[in-house]
Amino acid sequence: MPSDFADKTPRPPRPSATHLVLIPSYNTGAILLQTVTDALKYWAPVWVVVDGSTDGSAERLEELAQSEPNLRVIRQPTNQGKGAAVYRGAREALENGFTHILCMDSDGQHPAPEIPEYMASSELTPGRMILGNPVFDHSAPTVRVLGRELSNFWANLETMWCGIGDSLFGMRVYPAKQLVEVMDKTRWARRFDFDPEVAVRLIWHGVRPVNVNTPVRYLTKEEGGVSHFHYFRDNVLLSWMHARLVLGALFRLPKLLTAKWRWKKEDVRDDPDSESALRAQCRRISRLYDYQWFRVYSRIKLKTDPLYEGVYEALARRSGPILDLGCGLGLLAFYLKEKGLPNTVYGVDYDEGKIRAASKIAAEHYPEVKFFHGDLRQKFPPFQGNVAVLDILQFFKPDEQKIILQKVAQCIMPGGILIIRNALRDDSWRFRVTAWGDSFARWTFWMKASAVYYPEADKVDEILRSEGLVGEFRPLWGKTPFNNYLILFRRPVTSEALVGSTQQ
Repeated sequence: MPSDFADKTPRPPRPSATHLVLIPSYNTGAILLQTVTDALKYWAPVWVVVDGSTDGSAERLEELAQSEPNLRVIRQPTNQGKGAAVYRGAREALENGFTHILCMDSDGQHPAPEIPEYMASSELTPGRMILGNPVFDHSAPTVRVLGRELSNFWANLETMWCGIGDSLFGMRVYPAKQLVEVMDKTRWARRFDFDPEVAVRLIWHGVRPVNVNTPVRYLTKEEGGVSHFHYFRDNVLLSWMHARLVLGALFRLPKLLTAKWRWKKEDVRDDPDSESALRAQCRRISRLYDYQWFRVYSRIKLKTDPLYEGVYEALARRSGPILDLGCGLGLLAFYLKEKGLPNTVYGVDYDEGKIRAASKIAAEHYPEVKFFHGDLRQKFPPFQGNVAVLDILQFFKPDEQKIILQKVAQCIMPGGILIIRNALRDDSWRFRVTAWGDSFARWTFWMKASAVYYPEADKVDEILRSEGLVGEFRPLWGKTPFNNYLILFRRPVTSEALVGSTQQ
């Protein structure tokens, strides 16, 4: 899908004395050299542990290392597994004075432009491990995605849901000392079981996770993609691993529950962006509603839907008022205020009952939030600033969608942003689940209208670009089965706009 935000310009990195990139590799062919070259654009130093490869990749890397002082190649005499390769790299990193290692796969799936963000997160929270949380596109095999969810369930059970976002994703930053201590105490976690087992054992060891959303795509064989996953062998290995870890968790249950309680208290006190603090904010919002069903709905919605945090991140540090079209019960506006966003927020919705409930809360608790009843097909509010259009486009015909998108785009101020969350029409199973879910919501009278037509990505992109906006489409599935996307388009600040603002 089109994107104008994804590219991050590489800068020649200054070698770090504390953090290094560690890439374990086994017979990944020509794509290894590209992966290493990309990593060196964003970080230094980069170490590669060649785990008994027989494809000549070690020789090619050693030739590159002769002219690249920030690259080091470590060779294992035989293939011992990913975990063993990382273990050796971590030990040698400690011996050379490094404190943290960022592990990434050698097959090109992990995006090198995200390395600085991972390292910055680690530098802010040096005692924690930084776990990548993959955001897949449609190149990801459905069976593999669903299999991850099963592994994630077991990993979270084994840690009493202490925060592992994804147990199998290999792009991570580990505190090297704690990683080596954990690996010293077990003879497991040496092969495909390394990523999930070491995440669980580090939490048992007292190392908390920080999850970082990361775009990922699966490379085809034609693109140079390589996979050493063996369906039967590795699934047996993972099943045995989880059986061991469940038993281990039972013995550690009191310690785990005590640590979880302590970490939650620390988060609510010290970290407003932590999951515990966010849940406390969600509880505060849901308790403001008079009607019990609104309380239940708002609490579940705020807890499970990644929309609200995604919109907040897009709006943070942006000036200008915010218009929420299709605001419903006002959850987005209240969430933004609980997060401390100073902007004035206006909400418009077709449902008078929801507007009354939202207006009552705003009048009592959020003076910078205003709600209005309206039908976008009859009257469009005059506005200049930032606009959110959330989950409403499917209730309009294609020609009506075009008019709404054109009018919304004209409301975006220079430097402002248009945020759309909507299900998109495609041939995926997620789209079919989404359509069924909307039909069920209409049948239960939660929605006052039936979905008419789900928009297509290329049509939305064409309309918004014709109005002078640039942007991208991001999957926003979270833990839901729905085919939702976060569509972010901004209006560039032109020289004419800067002159106009200066004159004013």
